[in-house]
Amino acid sequence: MKIRINSSIKVAELIDALDASPTRANNLKYKIYYLLSLITDTNDNLHLNERMGGFHKLCSSELKKVLGNKDFYLIRELLLNSENPIIEVNNSWHNPKGKKSSGFCQGYRITPKYNTGEMVYKTLPIRFSKSVAKKASKEDLMMTFAPDYRFLLDQFELTKLSFDPSVYVYLNNFGKQLIQKMQGQNVYQLSLIHNLIGRWLYYIQQIESGEVWSKVSDRNHRLNSSVTNLPKLLRPFLHCNGMPIQCVDISSSQPYILSSVIKSRFYQEVNEGYNLKTIYPELYMELVDKGNIDTSITNSSNNGIIYYTSHTGYTTNTYSFNISNSSSFMWCNFFTTAELDSIIRYTQSPFYIDFYTHVLDRYYTYTNTPVNTVNMDDREKLKSTMMYVLFDDNQNHRNNNQQIQIFQTVFPGVEKWINQIHKLIGKQRFSYLLQRTESYLLLGVICREFNSMFPDAPLFTIHDGVFTTEDYVRNLNGFVLKRLKELTGVLAGCKIKVSQIDPNPLIKDIEKEWHKIKGIETKEMYNKNYNGVFSSNIKRGSDFLENFSGNFLNGIDHY
Repeated sequence: MKIRINSSIKVAELIDALDASPTRANNLKYKIYYLLSLITDTNDNLHLNERMGGFHKLCSSELKKVLGNKDFYLIRELLLNSENPIIEVNNSWHNPKGKKSSGFCQGYRITPKYNTGEMVYKTLPIRFSKSVAKKASKEDLMMTFAPDYRFLLDQFELTKLSFDPSVYVYLNNFGKQLIQKMQGQNVYQLSLIHNLIGRWLYYIQQIESGEVWSKVSDRNHRLNSSVTNLPKLLRPFLHCNGMPIQCVDISSSQPYILSSVIKSRFYQEVNEGYNLKTIYPELYMELVDKGNIDTSITNSSNNGIIYYTSHTGYTTNTYSFNISNSSSFMWCNFFTTAELDSIIRYTQSPFYIDFYTHVLDRYYTYTNTPVNTVNMDDREKLKSTMMYVLFDDNQNHRNNNQQIQIFQTVFPGVEKWINQIHKLIGKQRFSYLLQRTESYLLLGVICREFNSMFPDAPLFTIHDGVFTTEDYVRNLNGFVLKRLKELTGVLAGCKIKVSQIDPNPLIKDIEKEWHKIKGIETKEMYNKNYNGVFSSNIKRGSDFLENFSGNFLNGIDHY
């Protein structure tokens, strides 16, 4: 097993101070490597813990299985030493008291001094690697293998990715305009600006040098790569084989996918295809074992929804509702006629036009909101909150967030369905379900088939979008729309996004980044918000902005 840790951490020196036997010292060294690898941040993975301020949740019970009870506390003491701490904890943890009480894990992160962003690889001994795998958490053991997307991974070797040279002018303008917003010489704000530009340069340099990485996740089956990591603001400058690339983007992708996942067909069909058993087999078997899916029910209708309701005799040509004491895919919960009607309306939403505007229009109608009081920003607020609508399981938030309340008013049955699935499988696995479904549709079927038809067409994916060159983009757009309708039974919307290269940043983009920086005025505030801040980024960004000139291309390799 090969892992990576910060190159600035001298583990051997920590071990030497213990004066342990060679065998004991060697064992401790690899255990420390393993622990550090769990909390090591890089420019490529920093977003995984963005919401946690860079802290990684590690449960002591799981760590002790690998490190051993005695060594767990010894290693913690070594790394947390007060004179020169290598790691720090957020003191947020709770041990369960009794069987009915649940606990939560403590957060760990590398201290700023050692959080340089420079990595070194270490190889764990085979025996220890097997021990790690054997004692992995139950959640990790349940993960299935990632699907085979070799035809997409090969794209990084078959094509040459590069950037329009004006991307460096853009970076310089962006950094300089952020610096101009500073009042006085705030070293903390300046470090964050240099870090931002340095990180963006890292992404560009990684792709330009051909050191592109790509991997398919075992958890959500998404394809992650240097391209998916590339900030949205830099994507217009990306070229493939010397040509600008264009994107076919699925509109409202996650809400759109939910419109077919909510149908009974998705749960009752068992043949290879667009269904839960194919896309998330371990979850399917779990729901069958618990009795949440009634395998005696079959459904071949592309649009069918079979719900169990307390009302009788409700039948249409497309949907049937029956009383039954058997388990249903709706988690054995009854739905009122109004709730069922709202689920039907949701599956018929005009995703091909604008889902968010549609939701708001229905809300304004239901609440008799005068047109002159409608806020033009409401659509963007609803769109930006949609992930909370889908995945926030905090009932206090759901009952008090205005955008979630809008969704609840328009689609009460869908809201109930989401709450039930949160209770049944948890919000994380629900997110995996939607993400796996998205990957199955876009990568496993659509991109695979398009690649067979047009083997010379470049294809790069960023979750709900597919990038290709101008020669193929219209064929791709039409094919995406056609296959999505055939597979899900719901008409989708797609947008072709053409790259508009402009070396002058938009004011709103500058303001968005400045908003994250302007409040950092003290060392204490800086230390609390240094997620993804690496000394290597700061130096790279500082050197670039200080040395940039009209002849930047002559020395671009320096950056």
